[in-house]
This record gives sequence, structure tokens and C-alpha cells, in this order.
Amino acid sequence: MKKSLYVLLGILLLGSALFLWFYSFPKPIDRVNEVVIQDNEKTISDTATVTMKGKVHRPLFRQSYFEGTMEISALEFTNSYKLFPLYMVKEGEIYSSFVTFSGSSQQLGNVTGVMFHDAGFTTFNLFLREAPYKGTNRDLIQVVSPASDATNAEQVVEKLRLKFPEMPDAKTLLPQQ
Repeated sequence: MKKSLYVLLGILLLGSALFLWFYSFPKPIDRVNEVVIQDNEKTISDTATVTMKGKVHRPLFRQSYFEGTMEISALEFTNSYKLFPLYMVKEGEIYSSFVTFSGSSQQLGNVTGVMFHDAGFTTFNLFLREAPYKGTNRDLIQVVSPASDATNAEQVVEKLRLKFPEMPDAKTLLPQQ
């Protein structure tokens, strides 16, 4: 009797541990925010929006990640390219994630970048390298959310910088000429 109780308790503990290990505790994200898109410190679009749909997975004892879509209305490739999962790395009081949009063989190659953001992706500063915009590839595009104009975008970036002072700016990320 005592032995079967220990076996049952062991199976229960093992099952609970496996459940906690594999279950990711997803949090749904479905939001639309205004964004400001900048190229080399000049605003190139004040009227864009970002639509994020998906889930933030927060597995215990493993790295959190966002899986879903991030479509920026002024950047057409974000509507047709696949967004790879955004793995969240703690940087000060905010997170950073490497961003990769992958196109098919008929489209341009990958567009990569880095995003500095809060835990729920409501506020972010996204840098994209060699991103197509209105027929030309830009060396670096900065997307700031939520922001409705360049002044508001600067305030958002400064709030993020207070939480992570080492966050790079566009000048640091651009290749030296």
C-alpha cells in the first residue's frame, strides 16, 4: 500500500514537472499602434501603423518568445514576408530581440534587424537593415511605436534608453563610410 502511494506520488510529480516544462503559458497579443519610421534621422513616414498578432510564449526555465505577425503599413514586405519568432533577451529593464523577415525565392532576401521593447511589445524601437521602402533599399530604417510624430518618437526612445542606457542609436548601427 505504502509503495503504491509513493509510485503514484512520483508519477504525479513527474507529470507536473513535464507539464510545467513544456507548457509555454502563452499570452495573446492583438494590437494596432501608430508608428514613426525614420531613415538616417529624418522622418520618412508619419502615417504608418503596426499590427501585431500572435502570442508571447513564456515557458518556465526557458527563453520567452513572440510568435505571430508584425505588419507595418508603410513597409510592404512585412505583409508578405514571414516573421521568425522573436526571442526576448533581458537588457536592463527592457528586452531586445533579433528580428528576421524572410521572403520567398521570388522576393528579395531576408530583412534583419534588432528591436528593443517592453515585455508586451507595446513600446518598441526597431532597427531594420537593408529594408525595401518605396522601391529602394534603405541602409537602416528605425521604427518607433507608439508614436505619431518625430518629437513623440524621440520621447519614446528616451524612455526606453532610461531603462537600457546602452541601447544603440541609428548612427552606431550604420556602417562607417
